[in-house]
Amino acid sequence: IKMIKENEMKIGKIIVALLLVMVSTTSYAAKRYSNDDYDLRSTSNFHVGVGVGSMKTDNPSASGRSVAWSIFVGTEINRFLAAEVAYTNLGTTDLGSSVNLKGSAYSLNVVGNIPVTKAVSMFAKFGLANTGVYSESSTTTGATYSKVAPTIGLGVRAGVGKNMDVRIAYDNYKIADDTTTYNADITGVSLIFKF
Repeated sequence: IKMIKENEMKIGKIIVALLLVMVSTTSYAAKRYSNDDYDLRSTSNFHVGVGVGSMKTDNPSASGRSVAWSIFVGTEINRFLAAEVAYTNLGTTDLGSSVNLKGSAYSLNVVGNIPVTKAVSMFAKFGLANTGVYSESSTTTGATYSKVAPTIGLGVRAGVGKNMDVRIAYDNYKIADDTTTYNADITGVSLIFKF
């Protein structure tokens, strides 16, 4: 119990530190760029996105990568800060011995945006995700495991039209079985439609 409390305290400190970094970065960007310097986004503040990518877990029993996909909705708080809610399907991972692991995640994220040019921006995403994995095989009864943990993402966003952006990103989720927590890393591309 003491170790669990210590881990929770560490996660809490990490969350606070990342939030402070995001706020200070957003403040710096707001001072550096005026309204006339940046035109990546339309005047609307609502967006919907769909993405596809490749997921790899550091579970030593896992082999290869799986196809992951996601859908998300968000709102722009300002040009430098957004909030998003996402569903991510982590795909199916082969664990050997006819065992497969299927996973998904629901997450709530804050996205910090830093303009690079009028058409390109870099972003950092931080949030909280509830991941669930289901282990199944032809010989044993399946088991479901869930994990609530921080999630992060980094990437580049490019405007390809007034109402559409493309986002290339790396995202990290935590998944767990009955004894161990693993990383699920996704590299992928998303289309964002702005309204």
